[in-house]
Amino acid sequence: MIDKIGLKTTFKELVAYRVLEPGQNEIVECAKLSGELHKLNASPRDPNMVLFYDPKDEPGCRREVMIPIENEVEGIDIKMKPEMKVAFLVFIGTDQPIEYYYEELYKYIEKQGLKPASTMCSVEAVYQPHDFNLSYGSFIDEDSAEAWHTEIMIPVEE
Repeated sequence: MIDKIGLKTTFKELVAYRVLEPGQNEIVECAKLSGELHKLNASPRDPNMVLFYDPKDEPGCRREVMIPIENEVEGIDIKMKPEMKVAFLVFIGTDQPIEYYYEELYKYIEKQGLKPASTMCSVEAVYQPHDFNLSYGSFIDEDSAEAWHTEIMIPVEE
């Protein structure tokens, strides 16, 4: 279900990041990076993000995972995520495949008279639920998919 759709300007923020190789799983690599940050007492914050430099369904799509942090951390690659104008769509749950939400966001961009910028394709951000109701032995809150929020951001220009 679409929760929000619109335009905004993101703000600069410090992120830990890891460039992914073809075939690496974004979820696994985000979890590994988050674990490393926790071990180093780096205080990672929401959301976990995946930046796509190329269309995500393209073979060899260049990607990286990013997690906001408060301060620089020794031994972890960091950078400043730039400020940019984006069209965004936030959806809740898993009732539609993510491609559906991309299509809706591209329709919105066109209606606004904008076009996607050429610097990168998109950023997907996943926000954890405020409350977890995990099943016994579960690592993911699969019992309440409606609690997970995913935001798709596409940089835009006039």
